[in-house]
Amino acid sequence: MNKALGYLGLAARAGQVCVGAEDCAKQLRRRRGGLVIAAADASARTLEQARQVCAGRNVPLLSTAYTKAELGHAVGRATPVALAYVFDENLARAFASAAQLDREQEERV
Repeated sequence: MNKALGYLGLAARAGQVCVGAEDCAKQLRRRRGGLVIAAADASARTLEQARQVCAGRNVPLLSTAYTKAELGHAVGRATPVALAYVFDENLARAFASAAQLDREQEERV
């Protein structure tokens, strides 16, 4: 597991993550801040719904190179996860930074 997915797992263990389009939308209506993470193989409909909700709440949506299976595994689920919302600002920033570093390292290879 890479560093970004490790941060996502840490956030999940701390109770600072919700997963799934509907749960993320509910939490986004209640909370401010954080980061919504989208899997690379999330459907166009799911991404559009996430964009609409995130835009209304000023919460960034980060499309990642990680698959639904990888995100699901990182948060401790046996099922795939298309969207995850990290509530904690610090863990959200750490995930975004690590995901960017992972992406840069993959481009170099």
